[in-house]
Amino acid sequence: MYMRFKLMMVLMFVATAVFAQEGFKGEHFIEVTGTAEQEIDPNEITVLIRLREFEENRQKTSLEKLDQDFLAALKNAGIDKKRLELADAGSNIGKFGRKDKEAFRVKSYNLKLSSGAELEKFLEKLEPVKVDLVNIVKVTHTEIEKLKLDLKVKALQAAKAKATTLLTAIGGEIGKTLMVREWEEPVQPMYTANVMYKAESYDGDAGGVVDQQSETPFKKIKLRSQIAAQFEVK
Repeated sequence: MYMRFKLMMVLMFVATAVFAQEGFKGEHFIEVTGTAEQEIDPNEITVLIRLREFEENRQKTSLEKLDQDFLAALKNAGIDKKRLELADAGSNIGKFGRKDKEAFRVKSYNLKLSSGAELEKFLEKLEPVKVDLVNIVKVTHTEIEKLKLDLKVKALQAAKAKATTLLTAIGGEIGKTLMVREWEEPVQPMYTANVMYKAESYDGDAGGVVDQQSETPFKKIKLRSQIAAQFEVK
């Protein structure tokens, strides 16, 4: 019984191998990989701005005053207020502190900008305002999907050009396309912050500056596409 089973397994393996060979019999192909890269300037930059009440020299700066100063800076930068929205979609005021009377209220906005230059101008006008945090939360392009598709086409064209060059070198000729396979490449820096700016933050007890940081410059979005393709060899 064991010998019969073993013999059947061997026959099945041989049959499968023969079938695979028949499947590729007479087919001659070349497989190559093509790549294409592009760097673009983002035209959609989402910035998070957080306002927080603070106390300095025993004088409390209210959220209303911070909000007023922030909106004035926005206007001075030539940015339409319509591009501003509350970051928390409704519950726009949080509190820091144990008691309501002693709490430091906080308010966050999302602001959409269209270029790195506009961002720099905004940060310049915002500098006098004692905001708690400014951070880039999203960097993208309004036509990112179309740009990625165009890049895939260029990568495929590069693969075909490579196959043609290689076959011509040995006297061969490229035929029809047999297979195309693509690899998804991560977009950089799609959702990472290129600029992180933390304004002066005040500690209510210490009454002074506890942290301050700034990072520049603003980077471009890097797109990359890679395509593998098989072409018939005539």
